[in-house]
Amino acid sequence: TPLDPAAPKARGPRKPGRLVLFAALGLFALMMLFLYSARSLLIVVDAQAPSRISVAGLALPFGKHYLLRPGAYEVSVTAAGYQSLVTTIVVDERDTQTVELALQALPGLLSLDSEPQGARVTVDGKAVGKTPLRDLPLEQGEHRLLLEEARHLPLEQALLVTGRNVRQQLQLQLAPAWAQVTVDTLPTAANILVDGEAAGQTPATLEVLQGEHQLTLQLPSYADWQQTLNIKAGAHQDLGRISLQSAPGVLELGSAPDGANVTLDGDFQGQTPLTLQVSPGRAHRLEVFKSGYQRYSGTVELPVGGRDQRTVDLQAQLGEVRFSISPANAIVRINGKPLAKGARTLSLPAVEHSIDI
Repeated sequence: TPLDPAAPKARGPRKPGRLVLFAALGLFALMMLFLYSARSLLIVVDAQAPSRISVAGLALPFGKHYLLRPGAYEVSVTAAGYQSLVTTIVVDERDTQTVELALQALPGLLSLDSEPQGARVTVDGKAVGKTPLRDLPLEQGEHRLLLEEARHLPLEQALLVTGRNVRQQLQLQLAPAWAQVTVDTLPTAANILVDGEAAGQTPATLEVLQGEHQLTLQLPSYADWQQTLNIKAGAHQDLGRISLQSAPGVLELGSAPDGANVTLDGDFQGQTPLTLQVSPGRAHRLEVFKSGYQRYSGTVELPVGGRDQRTVDLQAQLGEVRFSISPANAIVRINGKPLAKGARTLSLPAVEHSIDI
């Protein structure tokens, strides 16, 4: 049957394979164009942990290399234990390029304890607290660590911090800055004072800090015992048994007039007024004398730790001096003191005097 000339011509069947082929050819052409214009970029990351690299834009990875067309790209790098890095890399016309990226390590976490505890901790000259410390953040690298405690020697050493959130633990032993001092007395139960501070009773073993200290032993009715201690850390001392002496009696002695010489059992003690320490339980010979006065002799006896006061009145040794002066209105001075005018007789102590007329 002839076709109707007015009827539309029937279309042939579609061929999808041809469209796919054209698309593949176009994609291939684009890839070839990209490969022809792309440049090789090697990104090297300075980190001790596996890193993850992300390049914004069209980038074709091949192992550690990336194929990129010339231009600027934003690169992000992350790694465990490091701070994330975001930077911009410019790819130029060179066929091969290498970029090195250094990641900043996160601080390390230090736990520090000491024996004894409570030591003051300084890192690189900055105080950070007292032991024990837990998870103290420190930058990666070498630091100077200093521990100080009142009764121990300071400890200073280098500290290498791993960083990258790695936890490190450190236990340190401080050396004592003191030495043991053993002391006993006869009789016992004497009070012990170190630099004036109470430290116990005898017998005792004391821990005394290094340096020079004053040791005092006190017991009622006994004289104080004192000694200077030179202590070196770790060098222990045994003072043995110390025999305490009975406390002396104390005599506060004065005279009229003052300035008289004093001897006790024939030994010169000084001039009045003065305080004498007298061995207890026996009599002592006491003498007080001054030029122009009669010598005083007596005894003094005091109990253990006893106290007494005594004033000695010295009797003047007098001589008569008769003055006959002309003219009668002349002024007379004896030892600088003016007297009445005219002739007169004076009783003066038997010492040298200064006469001024």
